[in-house]
Amino acid sequence: DLRAPHRATCQGLLSILRKLKSTPDQEVRILLLGLDNGGKTTLLKQLASEDISHITPTQGFNIKSVQSQGFKLNVWDIGGQRKIRPYWRNYFENTDVLIYVIDSADRKRFEETGQELAELLDEEKLSGVPVLIFANKQDLLTAAPASEIAEGLNLHTIRDRMWQIQSCSALTGEGIQEGMNWVCKSVNSKKK
Repeated sequence: DLRAPHRATCQGLLSILRKLKSTPDQEVRILLLGLDNGGKTTLLKQLASEDISHITPTQGFNIKSVQSQGFKLNVWDIGGQRKIRPYWRNYFENTDVLIYVIDSADRKRFEETGQELAELLDEEKLSGVPVLIFANKQDLLTAAPASEIAEGLNLHTIRDRMWQIQSCSALTGEGIQEGMNWVCKSVNSKKK
């Protein structure tokens, strides 16, 4: 059965997420952002082989929320619509961790994705929130390595929060577990 390893990954991630919570009723809010076609939905399916409810507002962006054992993942599919940007801020409050997904093979959009990330890091409501950057699609031959992306996005200049860049392939599941381990650590150290 070729699907078995995939299932194992998901169960592993859910058990990590359970450990995340020091108190059972505490909601951990993770914001998953990135340009369209970065691989967020695939990543989400890797994270939760559970119920994914689709909410599609008419303005042309998607918000998906996954809830699992009191853990809440809010996923934003960012299209190019600048005019809806002000509305996103309603969702920034109380975010525990920001996960930003980049298509490592789409070099033409590195500048755009870098601008988006820089603007998010400037958001007052997200100040100090740990950020995990998934350098996704590493299974593609054309993918830029995580180190090159980190340099291009000037990640080394981030001083006001914990950050991590993790190369991964949402398709194969590779690297996702390591990224989520970091997320758990950063949430726990932030709550202390």
